[in-house]
Amino acid sequence: MSTIRFDPKKLIGPLNELIKVQLPEASRLSLNEALFANRKRLQDEANKIFDRPVPFTLNSFLFDKAQITGKQVKGRAFVRDDGPKGNAPSRYLDPQIRGGPAYQTRFPRALLNTVVTQRDKRLTQAKQRGTQLLTTRSPKVRRNRYGNMSQGQYTQILSALKGGKSSADFLEAGAVPFNSASNYFYFDREALDHPFFRNRFTYPTKPGIYKAEIRGKQQRFYRVMTEGNIPTYTSKFKFFDISKKTITEEFVRRFRSRVLR
Repeated sequence: MSTIRFDPKKLIGPLNELIKVQLPEASRLSLNEALFANRKRLQDEANKIFDRPVPFTLNSFLFDKAQITGKQVKGRAFVRDDGPKGNAPSRYLDPQIRGGPAYQTRFPRALLNTVVTQRDKRLTQAKQRGTQLLTTRSPKVRRNRYGNMSQGQYTQILSALKGGKSSADFLEAGAVPFNSASNYFYFDREALDHPFFRNRFTYPTKPGIYKAEIRGKQQRFYRVMTEGNIPTYTSKFKFFDISKKTITEEFVRRFRSRVLR
């Protein structure tokens, strides 16, 4: 949290009785305009810094309108702190604003609580603690207009993994035409070292989530998500610096224009 304070005497000098009467309303209107301008500036900066941010993120920069309380006028700029399915922008943007490990959204959190059966019958979590699943460049990844995996595919993956099917179920069934939505599997490093998997992958074998397909008598696995370390970010979206500079400049300019005209 960062606070900006304005002292009218320092902005416009001595206050006569007329200015004192004008002061609260002039401050309120000027601060509202400054907060609105700051929201637009934050959206512009987010478009520059992030790769094709979704509208939900861009629209998460909010402000509370200025209110006159006693002798003070207060307003607030903030990032939306609620969101569908628990993915609040204030949480997933925080590492970009303050620095720190990437926020784990609903999908990876659900995978931590999902147990799957490996080819060798071991039971494992569908995502190991301390790891992140990153979308690959596979043509089997269905992308939305912003370049992210589609929500529908995320849902299919989670549904398939929670459904309890193992890679053994898929392969031992021969050429059974499974529903394509159920043919997703998580393979850890130990499973991928099994001799059975040799020559059955379209990409180098790495732990992650794979989409399986049967074509005639052949089975192929396409890696759609790769397991890696959770990235740690440095602060690159200067929310507080941008807000402090923009609100200060806009408020001072608009306030002086109103009171001194």
